[in-house]
Amino acid sequence: MRIKSYEEYIADLLDHPDIQRLRETRNHHWKRDRFSHCYAVGKLSYRLAVFFHANANIAARAGFLHDWYHGHMPERRHFVNADQHHFRISLQAASAYGEHPTVLHAIRTHFWPWGRMLPKTREAWIVWSADNLIWAVDLWQSAKIALRQRWSTGPAAQS
Repeated sequence: MRIKSYEEYIADLLDHPDIQRLRETRNHHWKRDRFSHCYAVGKLSYRLAVFFHANANIAARAGFLHDWYHGHMPERRHFVNADQHHFRISLQAASAYGEHPTVLHAIRTHFWPWGRMLPKTREAWIVWSADNLIWAVDLWQSAKIALRQRWSTGPAAQS
């Protein structure tokens, strides 16, 4: 049996206009836009699912959709602190789109422990892990960029 590519699993999502709006969101994790972050989390989730013999479709879709409405679409920001509740906003959007309950569980639990619901499936743990790993990579890359900018404009560069 041939394993589908990551892009084949999320092809219908890539055409969704709200997904395309994720590209407009700057500095989601420092220097990365939200689309790039979600794409990277989805792709790593897909690869980990293949490696661990989990459901690659569930992991790819949940990884890609985990921050769907985080920080944009003001009509969806009806929580007091939307950053702490972004998983609920993404969960509502994915549910309305008709995603599988296992995808919804992985989206709901990707913010554990702050989201207070423990992941209970391999796919949910994979998405949680991928999101945290990509967050760490984003932090590291942003720190490198900031240090380069600081060094290039610092006192030594001006003399």
